[in-house]
Amino acid sequence: MARKPRYEEPAGAEEPDEIEEQEGRGRSARKRATQELTRLGEELLRLRPEQLTALALPERLEEAVAEARRLTSFGAKRRQMLFIGKLMRQLDEAAVAAIRKAVERK
Repeated sequence: MARKPRYEEPAGAEEPDEIEEQEGRGRSARKRATQELTRLGEELLRLRPEQLTALALPERLEEAVAEARRLTSFGAKRRQMLFIGKLMRQLDEAAVAAIRKAVERK
């Protein structure tokens, strides 16, 4: 006689690979995209102030960039760059494309 499984799998349970395919990308791809946005945020610090105002960034992102420019401590600047990356993930694709274009033109 066959043993019963210790737990019952839900009827709609899918394999993790299937779930990732439905979401569009896996964890590594999401992390690469996040790191790329953080690097793009670092490039924002190198833009001149008039270039930044021409981008019409959200107020919170402008404040974060200004704060990152003010900081001198390596650790504080690193944390601020991660915060800028987080704010950039909240932007729509059109805004991110405009930032990329401005950074390339710089």
